[in-house]
Amino acid sequence: MADDKNKIKRSFSPIYLGIFSGILLVILIINGLLEINRTQNGFYLLLEREATVLIQHFEKNIQEALTSLEWMESEPGKASLNAPVSGLFFGLEDSVAEYLLEAIHRVDQIDRGKPLTPSDLQYLIDQYHITSIEIYDSKGNPLRGWPSPFSPPEKSRILHELIEKKQPVAIDLLGKPLSEAQLFSMAVWRRTNPEIVALYLNGEQLKRLLRQFAIQRAISDIGLREGILYISIQDASLNTIANTDSTLIGRREKDPFLKSSLRANRVLFRHYQSSKGEEIFEVVKSFSLRDKTMGLIRIGYTPEEIQPVLSQIKKNVFLSVFFFLILGISAITLIWVNQNRHLKKMKEMEDRIQLAERISSLGHLAAGVAHEIRNPLNAIGMGLQRLKREFLPPDESKREEYISFTELILKEIRRVNDIIEQFLTLSRPFQLNLKESSLQDLLRHLVTLFREEAFSLGIRLQSEIPSDLPLLAIDPEKLTQALINIMRNGMQAMGQEGLLRVEAKSLKERVEVTISDSGPGIPPEEMDKIFNYYYTTKENGVGLGLPIAHRIIEAHEGQLKIESRVGVGTKVTVMLPVERKNEAGSGQQAGGSTIHSKR
Repeated sequence: MADDKNKIKRSFSPIYLGIFSGILLVILIINGLLEINRTQNGFYLLLEREATVLIQHFEKNIQEALTSLEWMESEPGKASLNAPVSGLFFGLEDSVAEYLLEAIHRVDQIDRGKPLTPSDLQYLIDQYHITSIEIYDSKGNPLRGWPSPFSPPEKSRILHELIEKKQPVAIDLLGKPLSEAQLFSMAVWRRTNPEIVALYLNGEQLKRLLRQFAIQRAISDIGLREGILYISIQDASLNTIANTDSTLIGRREKDPFLKSSLRANRVLFRHYQSSKGEEIFEVVKSFSLRDKTMGLIRIGYTPEEIQPVLSQIKKNVFLSVFFFLILGISAITLIWVNQNRHLKKMKEMEDRIQLAERISSLGHLAAGVAHEIRNPLNAIGMGLQRLKREFLPPDESKREEYISFTELILKEIRRVNDIIEQFLTLSRPFQLNLKESSLQDLLRHLVTLFREEAFSLGIRLQSEIPSDLPLLAIDPEKLTQALINIMRNGMQAMGQEGLLRVEAKSLKERVEVTISDSGPGIPPEEMDKIFNYYYTTKENGVGLGLPIAHRIIEAHEGQLKIESRVGVGTKVTVMLPVERKNEAGSGQQAGGSTIHSKR
C-alpha cells in the first residue's frame, strides 16, 4: 500500500506543473490587461494635459475679449481711441454683419417660395435672436413684417440710405450704447424684386451677438489637430455660445455632469457616448471673469488614435499567451511521457523486487517442508522397491496386478519427489555453468523435443529462428529448463488444437525469444498473480513453473515479459543480454544472493 501511495505521489508532478503553468498563464494575461490599462490611462493623461493647456489659452482669450467688450459697452464712443479695441470691435461688427446678411438672404429665399406668414417671421426672429423682420417696397412703404411695422426715426434713416443714396446695403451697428432701449439695424435690397428686407435688434441682442462672435473668435485663433472632435463654450445657463460646429450654437445642455462642472474650479474629464454612439473623451473646465463664473470650456477627443497602439498591445499579449500555452502544453506532455516511462521502469523494478522477496521467503519455507517430507518419502520408496522385488505373490494371475500396483505407487512417489526438487530449487542457490553457446541450436532442440507431443495434441508448432544469432554466455541446461516450463504452460493452456509459435531475433544489446500460444489468455485481473508461488489454473498444476523460469532468466541478467489478451492468447518474451554486466567464470553462483544484489 505504501508503494502504491508513493507511486501516486510521483505521478502527480505533471499536475503540479500544469497548475504552475496555469498560474503563470493567468499572471501573463493579467499583466497584459494591466499593460493595456496603463497605456490607456497614459494616453488619456496626455490628452488631459493637452486639453488643460488649450483651455488655459482659450480662457485667457475669452477673458480678454469679454473685458474689451465690457469697456466698449461702457465707453461706446471711445472705441476708436484704443487701436486694439477698435480693431476687435470692427472685426466683430463684420462678423455680426455677415450673420445678419445671412439671415436676410434666408428671409428672401423663403419669401420667394411663398409669402412669409407671421408665424414664419416669428420662427426666424427666434432663430436669429433679433427684434423684428420687415419688408418694404421701393419707396419705403411697409409691406409685411413681424411684429407690426412701425416707423421710428432709426428705421426712416436706414431706409433713406438705401432709397435716396442708392446703396445696396445699409448698416447701423455703431456709435450707440449697447442698451435694450437702443435699436440697431441692417437693410438690403432684394435680388429679384424692388423691395427692401430689414432686420432690427436691440442693444442686448447685439451685445449677445458680439459676445458670441468674440468667444467664437477666441477659440478659433489656433488650428486644431486631428483627434479633437469639438471645442464648445457654454454660458452659465449651459447655452452653447460658441462651438467649432456652428450648427450647435444656441443649443442648451441639460447634462448633470456639466452642471456640477460649473461649480468646480478645476479640470474635470469623463468618457461618454454621443447621440450618434461615438465614444468621446471630454475635458471640461469652468471659466470666470472677475471671480464670477461665466460658463464652461469643453474639449472633446476621439479615442480612435490610440486604437492602433492598443490593437498592437492586444496582439502582443495574445501571441505571448498563445506561445506560452503551446510551450506549456509541450513541456507538460514531454514531462508526462518521460515520467510515465520512468514510472513504468520503476514499476517493473518494484515488481521484480517484490517477486524476488516472495521467492526468497516462500522458498525458505518450502525448503523446510521439503526436507521434512523427502526423508520419509525416500524410505517409502525403498520399502516399495523391496516389496516389489522380495514379496511377489506366488499366484501368477495376481503377480501382474501386484507389479502394476507397485509401479503406480513408485511413479507417484517419483512425482512427489520431483515437486520437492522444485521446492528445493527455489530455496537454495544454484550454480550457473556459463559458457558461450548457440541459442539457435538450443531453440531448435526444444522445437524438436516438443514437436511429437504437439502433434499428438493437434497443436501446430511453428518456429522462426534466424541462423545469425550471436553466441551468448548462458547455462544451456538451466535455460532449457526455463524454456521448457514456458512452452509446456502454453501447450497445457491450449489443450487440444491451437498454435504454438517460437521466434527469436537479435537486437542491438539483447536477444529476444518470443513464445506465443493461441490459448484462452489470462484475464487482466490475474496478470499480477502469475509469478506468485502455487498460483495455477491447471487442475494438476503446482504453480512453480513460471517462478522457476523467471528466476533462471533473471540469474542470466535477463527479463521475462508476459502479455496476454483474453480470447486471443498469451505471448511470453525472454530478453537475454548479449554482454553480461557481471562477467564471471563458468562457476557463477545464482540464487538468493544474486537477486538481493539486483534490488
